Amino acid sequence: MRTTILARLVTQTNGGNNGSSTAAAAQDNAEAGRNARPVATFKQGGVEVSVWKNPGEKGDMYNTTIRNSYKDDRSGEWKETSSFSPTDLAVLAQLSGQAFQAIGELKSQSRGC
Repeated sequence: MRTTILARLVTQTNGGNNGSSTAAAAQDNAEAGRNARPVATFKQGGVEVSVWKNPGEKGDMYNTTIRNSYKDDRSGEWKETSSFSPTDLAVLAQLSGQAFQAIGELKSQSRGC
């Protein structure tokens, strides 16, 4: 299995070539006023985990959303479901771990570590 990390944020921030981490690029974009978009997204197959920044009085908080998309065989349209197969659950565990790591990096950067 191959996990794809959407690099939209890295390429917008720094061209994706200067060695910055995805979390660093995500934080830069969030600070640029793009809070309507996730700061990081991890996707494999139809399973997608997105990390969202929520600024607060006591500092930034991060939450995640999980989506599972599939293509309907009859209509050919893409749809979302809240159901996960056993294989999807394994993918979700992997992507959740990556999201957890990204959130840790974002929190460290916001504390100036």
